[in-house]
Amino acid sequence: MKNLILAALLLVTASFVPSAPALAAEGTILRVVAIETSDAAAYAAELKKGRALITQVDPKFKLRAWQATFAGDNTGRIVVAVEYPGDLAAFGGAWTRLLSNEAVGKWLGGLSGMRKIVSDSLYQEIAL
Repeated sequence: MKNLILAALLLVTASFVPSAPALAAEGTILRVVAIETSDAAAYAAELKKGRALITQVDPKFKLRAWQATFAGDNTGRIVVAVEYPGDLAAFGGAWTRLLSNEAVGKWLGGLSGMRKIVSDSLYQEIAL
């Protein structure tokens, strides 16, 4: 009986996982970084500088940020999203080129003293 229930749960769970065709061929890759900082305004100002640098290197990157306002213990947490059109391979190549830029590398290094990264995730768009 236990194996039957486990098999049924596995079948139901598998039905929610998108198949390869369901992944968007020309979709978007989204990198989401959740951070904690003691100075949200200063961090936002640095993100604005970074957005300009990133756009100079590759205008396909879109950098956006949100701050949690109604989130219990996570209130005040900042989520930064970097969007890039295409698949994981395109994102990987563009991200490598971005990180090899001296100005972007210096900017990212400066952020480390302002924040604590709570999570860092990569998402691939699925076709709806």
